[in-house]
Amino acid sequence: MLKYFYIIFVLVILSDISLGQQSLTGNGATRSSSENSTKKDEADEQKVKVKSEIKAWRLTNQYSKADTISLDTLMLNFHTYNPIFKKNISNTYLGYLGAPYQSNEFFKQQTGYDDFYFLRNLEAFRLTSDEVSYYNTTTPYAVLRYTQGNQLGNGTEQSFRAFFTQNIDSLTNFGFEFQSYKTRGQYLNQGGLNKHLNVFLSRNTPRYNGYLTLVNGNNNLTENGGIPFDAFSRSYRPNDLSVILASPIQADTKSFVVFTSHEYLMGQLPFLERINNIPDSLELDIFKPAYSVQYSAEYSNYKRFVNEASVNTSFFDTTLIRTGSHTDSVFYRRFNHLFQLKAFENENRKFTFGKRAFVENEIIMAKYPLASGQRQYLYSNVYVGGELYRSKSKFWTWNANARFAVLGRNLGDAKIEGQLEKPFKILNDTIRIKLNGWYSDYSPNIFQEHWYSNHFQWENDFKKQHEVFLKSKIEYPRYHLSAGVDYALLSNYLYNNTQAMPQQFEGEFSVLSVHVDKLFKFWRFGWHNKAVWQVSSNNTVLKIPSINLYSSLYYSHYLFKVMQIQLGAEVYFNSKFEANAYEPTTSRFYVQNEHETGGYPIVNLFFNAKLKRTSAFAQLMHASSYRRLNFGDFYSAVPYPLEQMAFRFGFYWTFYD
Repeated sequence: MLKYFYIIFVLVILSDISLGQQSLTGNGATRSSSENSTKKDEADEQKVKVKSEIKAWRLTNQYSKADTISLDTLMLNFHTYNPIFKKNISNTYLGYLGAPYQSNEFFKQQTGYDDFYFLRNLEAFRLTSDEVSYYNTTTPYAVLRYTQGNQLGNGTEQSFRAFFTQNIDSLTNFGFEFQSYKTRGQYLNQGGLNKHLNVFLSRNTPRYNGYLTLVNGNNNLTENGGIPFDAFSRSYRPNDLSVILASPIQADTKSFVVFTSHEYLMGQLPFLERINNIPDSLELDIFKPAYSVQYSAEYSNYKRFVNEASVNTSFFDTTLIRTGSHTDSVFYRRFNHLFQLKAFENENRKFTFGKRAFVENEIIMAKYPLASGQRQYLYSNVYVGGELYRSKSKFWTWNANARFAVLGRNLGDAKIEGQLEKPFKILNDTIRIKLNGWYSDYSPNIFQEHWYSNHFQWENDFKKQHEVFLKSKIEYPRYHLSAGVDYALLSNYLYNNTQAMPQQFEGEFSVLSVHVDKLFKFWRFGWHNKAVWQVSSNNTVLKIPSINLYSSLYYSHYLFKVMQIQLGAEVYFNSKFEANAYEPTTSRFYVQNEHETGGYPIVNLFFNAKLKRTSAFAQLMHASSYRRLNFGDFYSAVPYPLEQMAFRFGFYWTFYD
């Protein structure tokens, strides 16, 4: 990957040199005035200046709504390049970039439906169809990003992203994105390669919205089983420490997804509408959609292979197939299609709202080998539902939606959800209050009920899980403040017990969380703080740290009035708790009661710079692990320590033409 970085870097430098040479030639060459004038006229005719405008959005609410998103221009804070810390301030993970992780903030953990069970803990390092962004640009737009870490021992770390999008015409856009995270960990037999390629196409006219996207992904993990607590010492280099699995476990998951959606918009008979600032004699036909019909379809194909060169019988207490070289495999295919009818709200009337009704069908095939032969499950589900919403009101916006399974394996599944957002004017500023809540019943994943591999087998008949969520948030932009309170009531909760086996807690318990995000600014200094306090009424099946903190203190300034810089330090902290352990053959976290982690500050020192369309960062990661400092042990998941102090750097380029 490093050679690609050098090639890109040389191309960028050469392009800057060539531009400079052209400028010097234009100013320094001797030409007659008529020759210069002629060439200038010809150049003016050929050169048309187009202002770069980029619109970006994602399809939400079952692909029925185009939600505008803002481009990540990376003005500052480029150093936060690990996706799991962009999503959460506190995580239980295996310590390296690209590793399986689990958010320590309960209300950011995934609940409800998920597609492929064994990728649940790699959500930040894959791309799903509902996360794909679509664009409309007046000029081509491209992004290149490269980061590298110089690890202790033999470790290396690299990430790379290449993105490009361009309009074919004013209505049609296409593009691609390639993203890769590659790590060889500091500790023996540990690392990962997570990458995906996304190709997307969209066409948006007044009467038609069409989308097509393809996602090809690969998630490879090499796991060493962790480092025993009594074997860990700061006095040794990371690659000199003994690991539990001298023969590592290799897990390779391949995924391929095709998604398409087509919407035809209808209205009343076309009518004439007078446009402001247009002479009375000129009238334009304006189409305003009143109804639409939409069809969406998605095909997903997942293959997972777990290879053991030999079995460590002291690590695994059960071996069902063979103790020598063995590969577990699992296959999962899903075809989902959705038909929906929509009636749009009239923004010029106060007491109207939008309406949506849908019917959805999914067909699923799950297959895995047995000791002899194989087992296959083929089933389908039919869902119906609808939505009412008001999204264009200045007084408030709201929506209410419901989804019910009426046929199939998941018969009886239901989710009823509502959202409300209310702005309040205070002097020259606006405070926003956001409320969100839902009730859901949902069936367990097929692999939580049925599974067979070299070290695990289970046959379960679980009940539906019930959950009630209530979430609130207040935002005060003028003072860079947001805060909220979240509450959840859970029953029939599914978790992985101390033997890494799926188990159901049939009682009820609750979770309460309070979160605050506040940025203080004074002169050229900034102090950004995030805090999450949370408590679970059942600390046996759900173990979470009560306190999660993030604090960043930095100095920012412009050098020579053109280069923006940021110099600072940040700390991540969570209180002590019995963090989950990790099972490498199924990539799952499970409850353990023997060791506490946390109570340890992770300190990073960073420098960011931005010059026009180029950003760069340098970072001393995990400076608090310096051996002369004694802040305590820095295990995250059990028994996986974080990587030790290392230097990171990266570059980010954007191109608008």
